[in-house]
Amino acid sequence: MEKRFLVAVYGSLMQGLHNHNYLEDSKLKGSFVTEPIYTLVDLGSFPGLYENGTTSINMEVYEVDEHTLANLDILEGYDETNDDLSMYIRTSISTPFGIAFIYLYNDNIENKKPILSGDWREHLMFKKNLEKYVC
Repeated sequence: MEKRFLVAVYGSLMQGLHNHNYLEDSKLKGSFVTEPIYTLVDLGSFPGLYENGTTSINMEVYEVDEHTLANLDILEGYDETNDDLSMYIRTSISTPFGIAFIYLYNDNIENKKPILSGDWREHLMFKKNLEKYVC
């Protein structure tokens, strides 16, 4: 029997967003909001998540197989042999559905604007609406 893993996602991998196809064969276990211990920042078409912040983050948890987890590692630029070369670092988080992997952004937080709502989907809608008025 193939190993299964839980993965918590908070950005472009969420339902309805542009990288969700990576999870199309995975089971959604549910959604939850973290304790206010993170910082979510806008990196353009995707967010970065940092620990030791003050924001609660909206997340979805999926049950994935080994193949899907390997593909997520590639998408997130995670090299399990060298954190220094990784764009994101895969670590674990406690969720209402069990311990899940999560990807934390592995770069400097300086000059990055925090998303105070902790909700990437809401932030994207805000950006889209803002573009209507700026352009």
